[in-house]
Amino acid sequence: MGFAVMDYAHRRRVKIWGSARIIEADPELISRLTPKGYPARAERAVLFEARAWDVNCPRHIPQKLNAAEVAEVLATLQTRIQFLEAENDKLRTTARMSLEDR
Repeated sequence: MGFAVMDYAHRRRVKIWGSARIIEADPELISRLTPKGYPARAERAVLFEARAWDVNCPRHIPQKLNAAEVAEVLATLQTRIQFLEAENDKLRTTARMSLEDR
């Protein structure tokens, strides 16, 4: 059996070959594997035994980004653009006034 672990934001992929078992009847193991503070109740766990792995070239992996992170960066850039446009307007006005004074 093979599967891949994807990191679209950084265009990374790891292929893993091995076997997997689904564990449902071991509440103690499932409890130990559940992250502390996880709000939901885990009902099963999947245990993987990796026999081989390979890291792939990112060439054919599309870059996908978190929409909230992109919106935050765009808002920052938009603010910077507004500041620079206002600064350009002031400089144009100052330059125009200097030329008129000559």
